Formats: sequence, C-alpha cells, structure tokens
Amino acid sequence: MAVAAAAAACVVFMLLGLLVYRAVTASTAVQFDELLQQQAALALRYAEHEYGEGEVVVPRTAERAMPVDLLYQVATRSGEILYRSPGTPAAALSSAAGRGCTTLRLGERDWRVCTLNSVSTPLVVHMAEPLGYRALLLSRTMRALALPLLFALVLLTALIALVTERAFRPVRRIAAELAARSEEDLSPVNTAEMPVETHALGVALNVVLARQADLLARERRFTSDAAHELRTPLAALRVQAQVAARARTAVETRNALEKLQMNIDRSTHLIRQLLSLARLEPGSAFVPGEQTEARRVIELVMEDLSQAARDKDVKIDIAGSRHQLPGSPEVLYLLLRNLLENSIRNVRAGGRVALEVAAREQCSLLTISDDGPGIPHAERARVFERFYRIPGSAAGGSGLGLSIVGRIVELLRGEIELAAPAAGTGLVVTVTLPFTNRHSEAPAVLSAS
Repeated sequence: MAVAAAAAACVVFMLLGLLVYRAVTASTAVQFDELLQQQAALALRYAEHEYGEGEVVVPRTAERAMPVDLLYQVATRSGEILYRSPGTPAAALSSAAGRGCTTLRLGERDWRVCTLNSVSTPLVVHMAEPLGYRALLLSRTMRALALPLLFALVLLTALIALVTERAFRPVRRIAAELAARSEEDLSPVNTAEMPVETHALGVALNVVLARQADLLARERRFTSDAAHELRTPLAALRVQAQVAARARTAVETRNALEKLQMNIDRSTHLIRQLLSLARLEPGSAFVPGEQTEARRVIELVMEDLSQAARDKDVKIDIAGSRHQLPGSPEVLYLLLRNLLENSIRNVRAGGRVALEVAAREQCSLLTISDDGPGIPHAERARVFERFYRIPGSAAGGSGLGLSIVGRIVELLRGEIELAAPAAGTGLVVTVTLPFTNRHSEAPAVLSAS
C-alpha cells in the first residue's frame, strides 16, 4: 500500500515537474522576447533621433547602450544596412516585414531576432540575442525549482509510509490476534481503535465472525439434538433384538421381530428427517427464482405417502395442481411431504386431508387442511422448533416435520400460518410463497390464528 502510494506520488511529481518546466519555459520565453523588444525600441529611438538630425549612422552611444551579448542592425525598409554592431553579419538579420521575433542560425549559435519598424522614418531595427543565454538562465531556474520539488517528494514519501504504517497498525494487530486464536474462538474483534478508513473492514469482519459463530452453534445444537433423539430408538432396537434372541416360541419371535421392524422404520424416518433438515441449513445449495409445476411435486409426494394413507383409510383431495410454485422440485417436495405426512399422521382413521394450490397476485398459495385434533393455540408458536412434540399427543413422530417446513418457507421468503377451521376440529395450514423472492431479504413469517 505504501509502495503504491509512493509510486503514485512520484508519478504525480513527475507530471508536475513537466508541467512546471513547460510553464516556466513558455513564460521566460515571453519575458525574454519582451525585453528584447524593449532593447530594439531603445535602439530605434536613437536611430530616429539621428535620422531626424540628418545623420545616417547611429552614434556609438547607442552601441554602448546595448548589452554585450546583444547584436543589432539599423537598416532601411529596402534592406540597406545603415549601421551594425561589432560582430553582426553584413546581411540583414531578418527579412520580416513589421514587428515580431524569429529564431535564426548565425554561425554556430542560435539567435533570437526581434524586428521593429519605425512609423515616422524608413528605418528598421533588428535586435538579436543568443538563445544559449536564455537556456542557461532557464537551467538555473529549473535547478532552483527542482530542489524544493525533490525535497517535497522525499518528505511526502516518508509521510505516506508513516501514515500508512500507523493506519494499518490496527489491521496488523487484528491479523495477529486472529492468527493466535483457537479454531473455536469466533468472538468479535475490537474496532474501537481502528481508523475511519479501516473501520468498515472491521465491522464486516465481525459480521462474518457472527455468522460463522451462529452456524457453528447451529451445527452443535443439531448434533446434540440428533444424538439425543437417536439414543432412544437405538436403545429400543437393542432391547427388541435381545427380546427376539431370547424368544422361546415362534409367536414370541414374530412379535419381537414386528416390534423390531416398527422401531427400525421409526429410526429410518427420524434419520431421513435429520438429513432433510441438515440439507436446509445455511450454506446449503439453494437457487432462488426457480419455479416448478405443482403437479410434478404432488405426484411424487402422493406416490410416497399412498401406503400410509391407505393404512389409515385417509382420503386426500387435491385441487389446483396445474399452478406453478416458486422453488426447486427438491425443496417443494420436502415442504409438501412433511405437511401432508403430518396431517395423515394426526387425523383419525377414515379422516380427510385436502390440498389446494392457488395463485394470488405475485404469490402462490398452498392450503393443507385436515379434520384431525388440530394444534392448541398456545402450542402453535412452538411447533416449528426442532424436536418439539405437543404434550399428550398420541401421533408420535420425530418432532422435525414442521421444523423442516418452517425452514423451507424461510428459504423461499414466504409466510406460513396455522389456524383452526371455521367449523369443527382440525388444522388449516396456509403457506404463501412469493414469486419475486430472488432479491427479497424479508424473513419468513410464522403466525398462528
């Protein structure tokens, strides 16, 4: 950073030096030309005075009035040389008609020649000055300017290095602090001493650390909950296996094996739910803005749940399956499967479950209703928690179904509402999924009516 800033300062100073050189060169050239014109005007006044007195030669007082390095000629407009200073060529120094300055090569030197025409007489004065003299004065001026500029550049480079070192000292301190931390230490860094330029970096770093800490806490909680929930069915499997091993009759063996099979199915269901929930954790693959036809997902769900519905003689009514749903088929499958599976498990034998898909403005509306016992109003806010089961519920289950539903609705930026039907008992689950969820940042709303 300091090297880049110093390099940029060098480039700026080089450009500044070039601009100063061109400005000084142009300014001094104008000033020298003006001085040369003044000298030519002085010589022209002498010549006009002598010409008015009838003389044709400029007196030597005019020559002595000129600087040593200056050459001049007094001529007529027709080109006749009336007088020339010592060392001046016999030919006219300039053929320009009127006022002006030009550059000529005389011998081995370049000269700047200024020509002035008299208004009242036919006299013309050519005043010449060597360009080497100008270059010498310009070189001295530029050396005088270069030393302060060079000193300023060195001083600026040192100041940039000092300021950069002080500005990034907190960043290096934070880097050293993070390097010395343990893998599990995700506490926020101290941004109080950071300068304004790097304060935003510290804040953003704390946001990332907070997200990682939350993710780690989720993983730990998930692992702990999963271990706790799997301990009971695994212990039951061990007991049933021992019972089957100790059975003395075929009937005892068959009963033990049936219970063992039921526990295996229950454990399989729990593991499947755990895996589904893990796939919906932060960082999982999810593509917003995708749409799926409802019928495509409903057919898969009904194929998987048909046996469970037949076992309890539950009738499932479906309407609006041709509508589009926002989300990928995999995510929508988990959503509908868990909602319908929850209803099938909780309704009585011979009960009814209804699924309706509808479109409303820029949203898709999913309504799942059943005639089961429903969910008490006081419990509706907690049923989306992991492994939570309603006290006294005889339906069983892993306590993960509605938790998975809530997470999916959150991913799809939708809303979910649990309510009781207008008449009778049961539960009505209404899920609103917006189609404009690609850039939405609003969290899902879980409500109970």
